[in-house]
Amino acid sequence: MLFTDLSAKYFKMRSTIKPVGRRRLKMFNKGRPGLPKVLFLALFIIIVLLPGCGRQAAEIDKPLPVVTAQEVLLTENAYSLQTTGVVEPWEEARLSFQVPGKIQWGPLEEGAVAAAGEVMARLDDADYRAQENAARSELEMAGVEVDRTGADLERYEKLFSSGAISQKSLDDARFAFRAADARAKQAASGLRQAELTVEHSILAAPFSGKVINKLANRGEMVSAGTPVLVLAQLNPVKISLAAPANEIDMWDEGAGAWVDAGGIPAAAGSGSEEKIEAVVHKVSPGAEGMTGTFRVELKVENKNLEMRPGQVVKVDRQVKTKTGLWIPLKSVVSRGQELKYVFVLDPSGPLVRQREVKLGPVVEDRVEVVSGLEPGSRIIVLMAEDLRDGDRVEVK
Repeated sequence: MLFTDLSAKYFKMRSTIKPVGRRRLKMFNKGRPGLPKVLFLALFIIIVLLPGCGRQAAEIDKPLPVVTAQEVLLTENAYSLQTTGVVEPWEEARLSFQVPGKIQWGPLEEGAVAAAGEVMARLDDADYRAQENAARSELEMAGVEVDRTGADLERYEKLFSSGAISQKSLDDARFAFRAADARAKQAASGLRQAELTVEHSILAAPFSGKVINKLANRGEMVSAGTPVLVLAQLNPVKISLAAPANEIDMWDEGAGAWVDAGGIPAAAGSGSEEKIEAVVHKVSPGAEGMTGTFRVELKVENKNLEMRPGQVVKVDRQVKTKTGLWIPLKSVVSRGQELKYVFVLDPSGPLVRQREVKLGPVVEDRVEVVSGLEPGSRIIVLMAEDLRDGDRVEVK
């Protein structure tokens, strides 16, 4: 491209020479056939090399980028983690009858509060009570038969001792007593089953809680195991949150935190909002699915039931001090989603080297370097935007 431009300029220059001048030049060049070529070559060298020399001089004179460096040392940093979580019932149950039937009473309406053991719904138990009465009568008859065969066996044993009856007669009496006793035990089992059927026609709260969903109405026929309502224990409640891998070590079981439910008054008429104390109840040992985060559960008292399932709340992990390599967040350069770099001053000269680092938790304007740096390294904290690996710099 450069040669083409120069050639064009040369031929344009030749085209501007007047004819007379050309004739004189031709007369001058008689006997010097190589002279025009020499002049052209000299002109070409001057045009090509002079700009290059100018650029080299400009590059030599170009000032080095000025940077600010900072030595990295092991330091203690006090911090707290802020995140959000979702309120979940401490315990939740989809309640159903253990026997089929027609709902005679209930279920309780949504929002109703029930104590543990309180009746929440009841089936029509007329048929089940009839079966219970029949089983009780059968047991009574079986008891009479046990008494009769027992008395016969006692009498036969005495007769056998005196030689009045044979061994076979005694064995028959013993067999009759055992059979009556077995029937009595079977009748007792049937009565117990009938009583349980009547008991199972009543749906009671397994724990204290609030009805958050009503799934059936009075008069409907339901089968055994079909949920009729959902009961949730809301005091205490769980706050579930997702902790990234680089922060999971900060959520120790038993550690404290604060929950800002947003809008819950600290006291009547105070006009302020309350931050409720929480405790880390459970930390998942493994990451979840595609997110790679760890589920953390907090336990929070909810005496007045202000916090409701599904509500999003702010969580502030209590201040903690950690020793590590803490560097300014502005010194980290990102390359895509995963790769993080810092620039380190090369001890052998005023130039920088790019180092890949793995980061830990971020606290305000500082971040912990988990790997990739050693204590004593000097990192660039204030740099030019186009700084690259191997660039020479001037340290301010």
